[in-house]
Amino acid sequence: MEKWLIGLWASAIASVAAATPSPGAWFTVAGNPRNPAVNTVEVDPMALRNDGEVKTMNLRVNRSTLRNNWEGVPYRSYHSKVAFNCRARKAHYMVATFYKEPLWQGEPHQTTDYSATPRPMLFRDMEPNPTERIVRAACRMTG
Repeated sequence: MEKWLIGLWASAIASVAAATPSPGAWFTVAGNPRNPAVNTVEVDPMALRNDGEVKTMNLRVNRSTLRNNWEGVPYRSYHSKVAFNCRARKAHYMVATFYKEPLWQGEPHQTTDYSATPRPMLFRDMEPNPTERIVRAACRMTG
């Protein structure tokens, strides 16, 4: 196999590994990751990227009932890459992979790249709403 192809393949594997949290790495902010009937939010505490005031991290969410994303796609759970702007105290979805099943089960049915038009991380209809707490914690974490 050509050296450049081996290098390209190794680079692709490394980038997938960097974007996938290790088993057990999730920190539960709200809910219960074993109960499909509750709203759950978990963060991978290891930042994918840290550019000073902007930090990118993996986040996953399970919703207690079927919901629709911004494009009208139904989902019960999703994995996402979120950019935290620590100066502005806001967070935005950059990429999200949606599952019809709760707790990230089954095959994902849609992945959307929001990097051109990031969507705000809001957790509508979730009480208590964990948005501010997650932004505060993410901006304090190092990694």
